[in-house]
Amino acid sequence: MTVWIALLAVVTTSIVALQWLPSELSPPRAAGARTVHYTPLSWATPLAIGVAVLLFTDWLSSQLPKRPQLFNFPGKEQLLALPAELRVEAIRRMQQCMDLVNLQLVATFAIVQWLQWQRAHGASDNTATILLMVTSPVTLIVVGVYLQRIQSAVDDAQRSYESRRNPLRG
Repeated sequence: MTVWIALLAVVTTSIVALQWLPSELSPPRAAGARTVHYTPLSWATPLAIGVAVLLFTDWLSSQLPKRPQLFNFPGKEQLLALPAELRVEAIRRMQQCMDLVNLQLVATFAIVQWLQWQRAHGASDNTATILLMVTSPVTLIVVGVYLQRIQSAVDDAQRSYESRRNPLRG
C-alpha cells in the first residue's frame, strides 16, 4: 500500500506541476540548438511507464502464492519441491522484496520527474542525477539481502519438511 500511496503522491505532484512548466526550452547544448517543446504527453510519459511497470509487478506479486515459479532466485527448484503449506514464509519474503523494488521504482520515477522539471527551468543542479545513480546500487544491495532471507526461509521449510518425513532423523 505504501508504494501506491507514494506513486499517487508523485503523479499528483506531477499533474499540479504541469501548469508551471514552460512550453518551450532551449537546451544549453550548443548555440543555435533547436527548441524542445514540453507537452503534457512528454511530461507524463515517464509516469505512465512507471504506473504500467508497477501494475505489472504488483500483479506478479499477487500471483506468487499460486505460482511461485514466477519469482526467479537460486533456490527456486528447492522451493517448488516443497508442499504449498511450507512455501508461505518464502513467498511472503518474495512479496516483500518485490514491494521494496517497487518502492525504488517509484523513487526513480519521482527523480526523473524532478530532473525533467529542473531541465525545463534551465537548472543545472546535479543532486537528482546523483540520487538516481545511488538508488540502483542501494536497491541491488537490498535485493541481495532479501534473496538471502528468501533462501533462509526455503532452507527452514526444507528442514521442517525433512523432519516431518523422517521424525527419527534430526
